[in-house]
Amino acid sequence: MPTVKKATIEMLDQIYPLLQHFGIRELNKDCWRRLLEKRWSSRFDYFGYVLLEKEKVVGFLGTFFYERKILSKIHHFCNLFCWIVPEEHRKSSLHLLLAVLNIKDITVTSLTASKDASLILERFKFKNLETSVKIFPVFPSLSFAGDTVLFSNRETIRAKLNTQDLALFKDHDLDSCKHLLAVNKDDESQYCYLIYNTIRKKKIRFTQIYFISDSTIFKQAFPRIQRFFFMYNRTFLTVIDQRLCDVSPPGPGFNYTLRYPRLYRFEEIQPGHIDNLYTELVFLKKL
Repeated sequence: MPTVKKATIEMLDQIYPLLQHFGIRELNKDCWRRLLEKRWSSRFDYFGYVLLEKEKVVGFLGTFFYERKILSKIHHFCNLFCWIVPEEHRKSSLHLLLAVLNIKDITVTSLTASKDASLILERFKFKNLETSVKIFPVFPSLSFAGDTVLFSNRETIRAKLNTQDLALFKDHDLDSCKHLLAVNKDDESQYCYLIYNTIRKKKIRFTQIYFISDSTIFKQAFPRIQRFFFMYNRTFLTVIDQRLCDVSPPGPGFNYTLRYPRLYRFEEIQPGHIDNLYTELVFLKKL
């Protein structure tokens, strides 16, 4: 009978053959090591669970643990990624999920689950976090957001961020993440901080935004932000999860339904409180 154990970096040599099944070309073994060595949580010091049979790893469920301050309270999160168990051990795969669900006082998210994984998670009371993204084409605009100025240099951005946003910057100061700051010309304490990346789907390049610190300033500066993405990312389209811009869309756009919904489990947290930071989306460049 296979047993479950916390996954640590010393196990990477055994876990890596399972990770290769996902065919993630942008992450080789060294990239996975740098990623899995990261610690964003003061509470958890591991990155998932493994299924062991006679000391051999026969299954893996990855976890990114992190904390976020929401409505003046610190909440603990666990984002699931790369759940894989070969067919011959599939009947034991639920033990990996149960190890996560037995953790107290934590919000669990799953943003890129397969069809089968989604069906299982829904049976364990996971709810839809997101079912679609919003796609905004670059449109000519008479509004040039003259009251804001953009900064893309990382050191300049670092110097202008408040304490809370600076922590996000440090955690996402990675090759796979890009940063942009739209600052009010008259008051530099008023800004919108963006974390984003450039992705490709079906040979089309998109700019995908994972985090928006201030939706009001974002909406005001969006024409200028779109032109920046067009000039420097060579993208005509900007993608944002629906929940991150639904209250105040920054411009005309259209919905794109995700193949499988993003999911979460916790009663007190609302979807709008959960962005896409500290998840595999920022590393794997997926919609």
